[in-house]
Amino acid sequence: GASGESGGGGGSLNRHSRHVLLAPLPAYMLQPPPPPPGLRVSDVLARDKAALTLKLTGEALSIVRPLAYALAVRKYGRKSWKPLAVSAAVDAASFACLGSAAGGPAEAAFNPLERAEMSRRRAFLSYYLVRSPVFDAVTLPVLNRVGWALRPIPLVGSLYGKVVEIAEDVNDFFSYTY
Repeated sequence: GASGESGGGGGSLNRHSRHVLLAPLPAYMLQPPPPPPGLRVSDVLARDKAALTLKLTGEALSIVRPLAYALAVRKYGRKSWKPLAVSAAVDAASFACLGSAAGGPAEAAFNPLERAEMSRRRAFLSYYLVRSPVFDAVTLPVLNRVGWALRPIPLVGSLYGKVVEIAEDVNDFFSYTY
């Protein structure tokens, strides 16, 4: 009748929802699911702990890499291959740890934000091409050869020269700040 229990009101639905929301959860819903057959809980916890340790190690290496690179540049200079090797080795170790934590390169164990961050880090690997000594020994000579081939083409040749100048500026000022 008047209280909304019969007929078309939302009153009984609201009372029912309130009752369900306020009811305590059954004990089986509060416990984690059992491990797959053949595995013990301790096996699952050990696997999860190992994955977490690898993930944390990979993140720590990613954080430490710029410092390691800066210290190596300070010790050996910007034109030395040693700082680049140190930075690349730390990057490789970080990717290896994070890949192992995810169970492989597919990164299925990562949430969308973590996958986006891994994609960003992979894209930043291209900065190695504009860092000395890679830029001086590999990238700039290739750019110059391409520029020499494009020089006779009107407009393209002069624009390409500006592209090379910008790449040199990036090498001088920006490739060391990421």
